[in-house]
Amino acid sequence: MKKILLIIGFVYFQSFSAQSIMDFDLKNVELQGMKPAAIDEEMKSIGITKIPFLTDNPDIISKIEDPETTATIKNFYTFTYNNSRKDDGGVMVYEFKTKKDLDAFLAKNFEQSNSRILVKGLFCINIWSDYGLNVKGKETSEDHLNKLEKYYTNLGAKRVKLQEMQPTDVTDQ
Repeated sequence: MKKILLIIGFVYFQSFSAQSIMDFDLKNVELQGMKPAAIDEEMKSIGITKIPFLTDNPDIISKIEDPETTATIKNFYTFTYNNSRKDDGGVMVYEFKTKKDLDAFLAKNFEQSNSRILVKGLFCINIWSDYGLNVKGKETSEDHLNKLEKYYTNLGAKRVKLQEMQPTDVTDQ
């Protein structure tokens, strides 16, 4: 009986400690009208060398995020899609060092119609789609977001509602 309890305890412990950013790799996900992005000059200048891309290098992360946020990120993963019209979409996964770091990141971001934020543990999953083709019977940007959200909720992530962006009052002073 003790062996069974030890095995169950070990498996339980492993399930928590084995969480890796690569558990969120987009495997076999297709976004209609898009393909995995080719590495362009802008990506090369950031340090992105392949798709999907994973790094823990603060110098590369600092070209994607502000310095304050960069210091709180343990790992960064992205899988970007695009098409010939320069529409893009995909995912960026941030693994934060602490829950406080994750919460601070979420607090300074806003809801956007072309993206969704999901969280699991210390991972923030930012999915987006700027797919502009709206042809009846074809996937839309919203379809892409739904597909990506479903993929990540099946992996245990939960969608987070961020604060709404407040309209600015433009008045002559």
